[in-house]
Amino acid sequence: MNKKKLITFGIVGIFAMALVSAALIINSFTFEVGVSEPFTVQYAVLGDAGDYSYEVHGDCDSEGIAWFSSGETSVPTGNMFPGESRMLCVKMDNAGQSQIAYTITSEVTTGLGNSVECAAAFPEETLTGFVPGEDTITDGKVFTVPGDAPAVDGCEVVVSVARG
Repeated sequence: MNKKKLITFGIVGIFAMALVSAALIINSFTFEVGVSEPFTVQYAVLGDAGDYSYEVHGDCDSEGIAWFSSGETSVPTGNMFPGESRMLCVKMDNAGQSQIAYTITSEVTTGLGNSVECAAAFPEETLTGFVPGEDTITDGKVFTVPGDAPAVDGCEVVVSVARG
């Protein structure tokens, strides 16, 4: 029995020392912090079927572009013929002070026909870059329907912007 009491007192002693050393903290503070979204993103589609032309339709930095926000509307672009092109523009405003990397991707999600055929008609693209702190930039790309694209209808292309 004495060995058991000795072990018990030893364990209790170790716990007592742990409590005393934990109680020696003399000062601390807690602060609450979070992360806000620095980007405000807007989109525009330039051109009206046919062959896109910088001289006629301008570029992503041109005056008078009708910008819209995500979820605001679906762009009624209508059908295009093989070989025709339009310009997709993205405007990003960085409210933060640090430069942040971005990736713009286009992805075919659905089509009334075969979504594989929609992907053949509207190839997926990726653009990358950086938005300087407290600045607004535009980026964009002319997309052209390939000459061998199948006839499809109702294709949905989702354009998304990711940061970091």
